[in-house]
Amino acid sequence: MYALRPAGPPASGVIPGRSIAEPGVAPIARTGEARRSHLLAWLGILALGVALYLPALGVEVLRHPLETKYALAARGMLRGGPLLVAHLFGELYPDKPPLYFWATAGLGWLRGGEIDETTARLPAVAAALVGLLLTARLGMDLFGARAGWNASLVLATSGLYFWYARQGHPDQMLTTCILLAILALWRSLSLGPGRARMGWTATAYAAMALGVLTKGLLGLILPLLATSLYLVLSGPLTAIPRRLRLGPGLAIFALVVLAWYGPAVVQNGRDYLYETLVHQHLVRYADSWVHRGPWYYYFGELTTGAFPWSLFVPGAVFLGWRARREPSTGFVAGASPVVLPLAWLVSGFAFFSLSSSKRGAYLLPLYPALALLVGWLWDRALAAERPTRWLTVPLGLLTAVAGLLAVGLATVPRRLVPGRMVDTMVPDDPVERITVILLLVAGSLAVGILWRRGRRHAALGALVGVLALSLLAIAVVRAPQYEARYPARDLAARIRAAAPADTAILSLLGDYDFMVAFYLDRPLAPLSGPDEALAARRPDGPRYVLVDDSDRVVRAAAGVTSLVEGHLGPRTIWLLRLDRRAGLTAANPHQPPPERRTPGPGGP
Repeated sequence: MYALRPAGPPASGVIPGRSIAEPGVAPIARTGEARRSHLLAWLGILALGVALYLPALGVEVLRHPLETKYALAARGMLRGGPLLVAHLFGELYPDKPPLYFWATAGLGWLRGGEIDETTARLPAVAAALVGLLLTARLGMDLFGARAGWNASLVLATSGLYFWYARQGHPDQMLTTCILLAILALWRSLSLGPGRARMGWTATAYAAMALGVLTKGLLGLILPLLATSLYLVLSGPLTAIPRRLRLGPGLAIFALVVLAWYGPAVVQNGRDYLYETLVHQHLVRYADSWVHRGPWYYYFGELTTGAFPWSLFVPGAVFLGWRARREPSTGFVAGASPVVLPLAWLVSGFAFFSLSSSKRGAYLLPLYPALALLVGWLWDRALAAERPTRWLTVPLGLLTAVAGLLAVGLATVPRRLVPGRMVDTMVPDDPVERITVILLLVAGSLAVGILWRRGRRHAALGALVGVLALSLLAIAVVRAPQYEARYPARDLAARIRAAAPADTAILSLLGDYDFMVAFYLDRPLAPLSGPDEALAARRPDGPRYVLVDDSDRVVRAAAGVTSLVEGHLGPRTIWLLRLDRRAGLTAANPHQPPPERRTPGPGGP
């Protein structure tokens, strides 16, 4: 087995990626033809993202519970609720900062005051598209043009990145802010004193601030953690604060964050300060009350979430570490540029693994680092004279996995498919299932044949194409099957028809309140328990309440009539009419009105 060809020496006085020598490739002259090719490549990346993330974006119902929760928060802002901090059912919602809600509400205002499935997801789509372009740019700066394009292709077709580009969550926006911060920090590290360096420093810390306004302190911690580890490996420890420009940088960061956080704390008091800084960050990290998992949880999540590109990560990490002292293609001396995405991936993975709260989506800000490493690995292999086992072995594994998936799709009934909601991605229609099987088999064979014949560029293109088609096929298949599991539109229509339009509906549905409230689009008053629901009956007319399987006491009470029965996921939902309470008069109802409450935390 041969040694992969190392990168060439730096091109003096040029920002990496703008006029550099790729491994084994002569520098590209900035001719008109080269500029046109460069522009076409940028447009191609953007077109791939649009083709993946926009089709049928609003077909699938908003997912339970987080998408509906975030869409409700934005709708409340759009309809005259507080803009500074989100509210749900009239109560403060301190779990998430407001930037994603502001973006969603702004799009809703542009669309005439309406927030639907498409509006709720468009900010995530926009963030994902920007993320692809930033990944390509950072890859060019680090390794050269081809590696940058490779990295953006890897990121675009990574499963978790694809799904969160099509869901109304703030995670995609956080990922893009972190990516911009790391790109800007790299640029600032490569420059001497001057306006340009200060401009990139300001960009980096402003991006961190926007990340904090999107999803909390992760927007600050992850970029500084990744870049600091890179600097630990490339220079003296005492120089790290100076090289990161922590003084002016944190001042810029504080100005942006405090422009929102200061008024928010003044308006909502010390409890809001404790909830946002201590409870939602420190307590949740050290002793979480939701989403707990073992220390090894993320090994499986990263493998499946980034599949099949995760098969190439071991080789990229091994070769990246071995190449850490190779001559740099950029200005930052002391370590090879590959150490930056390596430090980003390893430090972030360790940080999340040490947390008591774990969800696969939390790793999304690490996916650009993974894509950069895999793009770098493919770039070196494409420039080498012979195939490398670091790609040959993963491609062989991929062919085997594709074959096993095809056999599973052909033989295993949907009801026996393991994993939460995984069965909604498996076609129920026989023709659709056969189509997916043929795509898997033909695609894996095509990639393998092209690779063995030495057509490595074509093999990479075929792999990206098969992944893109497969992801789109799964998205199209899942939309109606997920709605069959959560028929929120149909249930809300039946509830609207059965309950008078001017009547507020009480609810005992817990986290399902968000989905019902979004599609019902009428006042909903969450209650704390069955006793409160029964006590809410009035002498001057009936009340209406939503209950599920656990509320047998309410369904069995006297004077209760079932008007609508349906289901959301595993729960059966009833709309009940609570008739007037015997012995009560309008002047002496003998019970207080029900108090509103916000369901317990169910999000990340």
